[in-house]
Amino acid sequence: DLMCNWYGNQAWTSALEWKGKAGFNAAAEAPFVTTYGTNAGVVRSYNNQFTFLRVFNSGHMVPQDQPAVALDMLNKFLSSEAF
Repeated sequence: DLMCNWYGNQAWTSALEWKGKAGFNAAAEAPFVTTYGTNAGVVRSYNNQFTFLRVFNSGHMVPQDQPAVALDMLNKFLSSEAF
């Protein structure tokens, strides 16, 4: 989605000044696998404090494009589950 390209969002999240910056930038990307076992994207997370998630086959409106994935992401976030 060119409205919110993930390259630009990944760049600013990597440049963001905060106490966990070095740890976040050193964290490896991992597959984002939903509760249902679907490989739905790529995630980078540090210490359950900051997470960057790229959802496959989705555009600007993830809940419209990938509703089950969006719900899983939201449930993980609201329950403070690690990604």
